[in-house]
Amino acid sequence: MANLKLVALTTPQPGREQEYHDWYNNVHLPELVNQLGMAGATRYELVTKLMGADTNQFLAIYDIEADDPMAVLGRMGEAAQSGKLTQSDAQDFGTCYTALFRQIGERVMPDA
Repeated sequence: MANLKLVALTTPQPGREQEYHDWYNNVHLPELVNQLGMAGATRYELVTKLMGADTNQFLAIYDIEADDPMAVLGRMGEAAQSGKLTQSDAQDFGTCYTALFRQIGERVMPDA
């Protein structure tokens, strides 16, 4: 079974930050995790940029274990199309970046 990470870099619409965070934390993450069988999800806020030009301020990382990554994306699309996932226009979709990654090496830990 593949260890996958779905990452989403996002930004709220100006003036709708509280609505965006409420939807993301209390609706979107639980719906994706519970309806699609994800192992979990965590959100992060940008502290500082080191390089690059991406303007998104927030990162969500979804933990997925699946044999078929495309099947996971297919189920996600079906859930969105059928209305099982609650959408919000408080997110700026013009800046959103979402991608699915497969683990290709072991986690590196500090020497004991």
